[in-house]
Amino acid sequence: MSPAINPVYLTGSMENWPLAELAGAGYRGLELPPACLEAAPAWKPAADAAGLRVVCVNALPELRPYLTGSLSDGVERRRRETREALLRTLARMRDLEIPLLVVAPSRVAENYQTADEARALLIESLRLLATAGDTTILLEAAPFRMATSSADIAGIVDEIAMPNVAAALDVGHAMLNGEAPGEAASALGERLRYVQVHDAEVRPGVPRLDRHVPLGEGSLDQKEARAAIGDRPFAVSITPIGDPLAAARSALDWLR
Repeated sequence: MSPAINPVYLTGSMENWPLAELAGAGYRGLELPPACLEAAPAWKPAADAAGLRVVCVNALPELRPYLTGSLSDGVERRRRETREALLRTLARMRDLEIPLLVVAPSRVAENYQTADEARALLIESLRLLATAGDTTILLEAAPFRMATSSADIAGIVDEIAMPNVAAALDVGHAMLNGEAPGEAASALGERLRYVQVHDAEVRPGVPRLDRHVPLGEGSLDQKEARAAIGDRPFAVSITPIGDPLAAARSALDWLR
């Protein structure tokens, strides 16, 4: 299943993906946002022909607090709408045999919540999603959220204690949160089932923005990236400037 790539991040579009070329470059899987699942008849034949299996759905774009959704929103109606949307995503994933769904915690203190109240609602939502089937729900730390460290994620996964609730790791997010990617992977241990590789700038005097840069142009160290990946399934997340295929190829070259 490795390595995978998110073609939407690569091309900035949900169509015109260079799937055969990506397979030729060495990619073996795809990571997609939920919005792509409805359009499966348009891309799946080409993906199948190229030998690219969708291994993960990344729901982080659908879980932006105050904008598109939250698993711990203090307003029950909004929280229910977010969960129902993800349940529909899970149903489509089962039809397409996609094994992994990545989600993220929301901000602390939405609608005047305490951190404990927000955490309890997140756990409730994750348990609901996990009971909808055997798809593995992966919780991932993200900047500016209630759970920003690997220890936070590990604690939530352990409290839920369900076999299909585990962890994902974005190495760029780990750096933005002040963790070395290899150390973050070690802290997650057996809970870690999937790794996303993107580079980020973490330097004195540079604002810590969740902005993807080409691998090798930020602060990510190659050894740290490989330590985080280990033998786990992983995806390369690239927002290229210029030629997307050249960026995809250079990313694999950089990791090698």
